[in-house]
Amino acid sequence: MSENALPDFSGKLVLFYTSGAPRGIQDGILMEFVSFAKYGGRLFLTGRIPSMDEKGMDWVSNLQSGIAWDSVIHYVIFQSREDYLSRTETDKIPFLQRLFG
Repeated sequence: MSENALPDFSGKLVLFYTSGAPRGIQDGILMEFVSFAKYGGRLFLTGRIPSMDEKGMDWVSNLQSGIAWDSVIHYVIFQSREDYLSRTETDKIPFLQRLFG
């Protein structure tokens, strides 16, 4: 894929899944302020790990992060932090509705 055809993640929250992900990130890596950068001839996604709880107690919250673009196998784009939170707050959806759709 040429750099001209790269996706634009500006202003979005993005969940990335990588091939061969080690334990701890196999459920994806959530990043905000995502952009592309070249390091050592390889293309990387760089951004910040968002704090998603009120206290910011996640040990990687607000840290800069990077992912090699050629290791990304899937990504999900959320329009905003609110969009992500509304889609992941399953405790507000009754159990039977979650079970049967």
